[in-house]
Amino acid sequence: MFFKFIYIFVFEKFEKIEMVDLSQYSTMKVGGKARFMLFPKNTDELTEIFDICKVMDMKTFVLGNGSNVLFDDNGFDGAIVSLKKFDSFSVDGEDVWVGAGVNLFALNILLKEHELSGLEWSFGIPASLGGFLFINGGCFGHEIGDFVLEVVVLDDNRARTIGKHDCGFAYRSSALQKYVILGAKLHLKHEKRAIIQQNMNFYLKKKRESQPCDLPSLGSVFKVVKSNPEVHPAKLIDKLGLKGVKIGKAEVSTKHAGFIVNTGGATSKDILSLIELLEEKLREIGVFVEREIVVLKEDDKWTSGKRDLWR
Repeated sequence: MFFKFIYIFVFEKFEKIEMVDLSQYSTMKVGGKARFMLFPKNTDELTEIFDICKVMDMKTFVLGNGSNVLFDDNGFDGAIVSLKKFDSFSVDGEDVWVGAGVNLFALNILLKEHELSGLEWSFGIPASLGGFLFINGGCFGHEIGDFVLEVVVLDDNRARTIGKHDCGFAYRSSALQKYVILGAKLHLKHEKRAIIQQNMNFYLKKKRESQPCDLPSLGSVFKVVKSNPEVHPAKLIDKLGLKGVKIGKAEVSTKHAGFIVNTGGATSKDILSLIELLEEKLREIGVFVEREIVVLKEDDKWTSGKRDLWR
């Protein structure tokens, strides 16, 4: 009780929610309760929160848009730090500054209003820019790293700028993993609004036709295996006849075998068990896959240099 009072007192100056339902902050709609969710408004507040959590030895997890993280059914006995308020946006010619908390839906609409093109392929992805930068997210032959000029990160609780060539962008990876991403400068190109809207409509339609956008999910579960030739886990899962396989209320999507969906009331245990089943079946045919999603367990702890910023 004493430590609970202390935590509440030290966080009093920040916008926060106590005993927050994590299922409301995940696109998979699963997860227990976290002791706190904090919404820092700027870098000063963010660094102060980290300082406090370090002194109090409190577990901390940095959250983007919750589209790539599977929360534990048992919740998280610590502080979830949301970067939702890091939503700045400014334009300088064909260069734009975007805060890490801006989601890709909003970003595309803002870019269209400023007649800037290049990211329409990302329209419909429920990610924050910060999380997307962390994994160098992409689709349809594009990756966010292709448009980056520089990224501002929190390094040892101090903001610093990293140039594109030091970001280490690779397939679903980057050298930004040891930092908290605060925002980035992107380079785009001018285009008419009507053309940009046409492109956005095209990619959104393509996603809806091929992906289970009508059910909660975390996007692609596994990364493509970068061998020669490339191995696409979704195609193998389909070939193995595993589409539609269920554990509890978690199901391998019948529309796209690379997705696991929540058919209503799934638990993180259901989803994780289904992921492990797919991994086992793929191992049986000699394919070893790497997860694209992140599982946040109850006892996980974020420390700079070890954990990352998830979507």
